[in-house]
Amino acid sequence: MTALSDHATTVRSADLAALRVSAERQRIAGALHDEVSQLLFAMAGRARRAYELHAEDAAELRATVRLLGEQLQEAQERLRAVIRGCGPSAAEDAVPATTQRNLDDFTDRTGITTHLLLRGRPDHLAPAVERVALSCLRQALFNIERHAGAGLVIVTLDYRPDRLRLVVQDDGRGLPAGFEPRAVPADGHHWGFTSMAEQVEQLGGAVELRQVEHGGTQLRVQLPRTTDA
Repeated sequence: MTALSDHATTVRSADLAALRVSAERQRIAGALHDEVSQLLFAMAGRARRAYELHAEDAAELRATVRLLGEQLQEAQERLRAVIRGCGPSAAEDAVPATTQRNLDDFTDRTGITTHLLLRGRPDHLAPAVERVALSCLRQALFNIERHAGAGLVIVTLDYRPDRLRLVVQDDGRGLPAGFEPRAVPADGHHWGFTSMAEQVEQLGGAVELRQVEHGGTQLRVQLPRTTDA
């Protein structure tokens, strides 16, 4: 485990705290959008429908329902403003914060210690690049949870001038004897790696899965910063 943790410097405490705050902001924004905003939208629609179809045309009821619709519309607009305010605005709030959120969820679920390392200056990348990078991260964490028996996972996001480099390394039992990643799945295995490789290669990137000398497994993914995909 020492060899694994010595290969880079972890994120400073202040930076890690900022990432976790940003990750929590994203979580709250997602929850508000998924749970509250849709509910308010439905309520506003029902209020408008009740106003339009009320057969007895009771003036007081119509006025009440109209006011309810106006208030719900105002609440929905305010909620949208909250969601915009919570959403990622800086490059550091995008892939790094989402990565940290995934690692926090992984640790809560498995008890496995995780660290995020940032190298270079985080920047907004092509949407396809960010999507594939996060997909590879999640697949790697899924594999570690199922197969590795690890106690520590280190994830490196390395922002280079021409590419993003993602490294996911664990200190688990390593690859099975004779294991070789396959481009084509066989016998019900390798689907995760095959899907990952296809996504990366479609963007002009490369992926490598290898045994670590002192134990464990390392996944290396390299993606171009921009893409035509």
